[in-house]
Amino acid sequence: MALALWVAGCASPPPAPDPPHVFRAPESGGEGERYSAWFGDERDGVIYFGLSPFWTALWATSDPRADLRVPGPHLIGRFDLASESFLSPLQARASAPDVRSSVWDVLAHPNGWVYYTTFYEDMGRVYPATGEVEHFPELGRGLNELALGPNGRIYVTRYGSGVDDPSASGDGSIVVASESGLKLKEIPLHARDGSVTAVKSIAVDPTSGRALANADVIASDGRVEFARFGLGRELALVFGPVFEPELLFVAFAPDGRMYAIEDVDGRLQLVLRGGVRVPATLDLGPRAATDFAQDIHFAADGTAAIAFWSGRVELVRERDGRHEHASLAFAKPDDCGPPPGRSLVYSAFTTKTDVYATLFCGATILRAPLPTRWTPIAPDP
Repeated sequence: MALALWVAGCASPPPAPDPPHVFRAPESGGEGERYSAWFGDERDGVIYFGLSPFWTALWATSDPRADLRVPGPHLIGRFDLASESFLSPLQARASAPDVRSSVWDVLAHPNGWVYYTTFYEDMGRVYPATGEVEHFPELGRGLNELALGPNGRIYVTRYGSGVDDPSASGDGSIVVASESGLKLKEIPLHARDGSVTAVKSIAVDPTSGRALANADVIASDGRVEFARFGLGRELALVFGPVFEPELLFVAFAPDGRMYAIEDVDGRLQLVLRGGVRVPATLDLGPRAATDFAQDIHFAADGTAAIAFWSGRVELVRERDGRHEHASLAFAKPDDCGPPPGRSLVYSAFTTKTDVYATLFCGATILRAPLPTRWTPIAPDP
């Protein structure tokens, strides 16, 4: 997630969006807070998503800590794809005077647990089948985005060390934890002297254990650069920092194929590397100034859904031994766009017929038909 931005279609544009089907859960959260859906993950036909007032509170106050002003529970939303209905949220912590943050990222682990981060407070996991909850305060605070690593290990980024005292902020890191929440390793990342390296996202190749991370590099004068780091199986630094092009988001498919979204002089490109296929690079057209590739998820059939804040979703799948691409753009509900309101799309998921996405505008899920127009992706020369 591009936290530093708090302050600071293919080659042709995607077709005009059709009105999506909108699903909305009842309002939940702390007193006077509106919890909304953001980072999500899917397992066995259920989308799990963080519920948080973070952006709404920030937009109203320009304070990234505004969520902490009001106590509120730690909740994980659930949406059942088969019935297209919301299930009751999972509660990781009940509202209390000292419970003031909210759930950010979630990871629906193959072991049946759903892991979550809260950034300002502790990380933990919930077992949906029973409601059992475990908290991992020993992992510390500032934990942001989650990824599944080899042997079931949990990889999570620490955006920075100064969660309680921003003036004392230091470089962020990558934390590796066991399934039970035991810290196995922590690797600090440093890009430039005189700046803080705030680690955002981590992607892990399930076939090799190698990893890629991106970070905001924040200078003392507030200027922000963007860097990436490559790490080997034991998370030894292989390369980095690399500042150009900007890596917006990256993920690895189950076969080790890397999907990376980069900004090259204001144009987006999808970079496909590794796995069993030849390299390919696809021009995705110009990038809007306030847009950001926020998440990548893979369906059971291998289809990759790349979600952008704007509601743009880029799709890649393999058919007859070739990769092909399609685009769609979710139209946001009237109350979720300016001037009435603001909102962000975070995570997208595909089924055999549809695309679903989490929308930060209350607990909202959007649905649109899977595109029928797909174009082949040519391999790199």
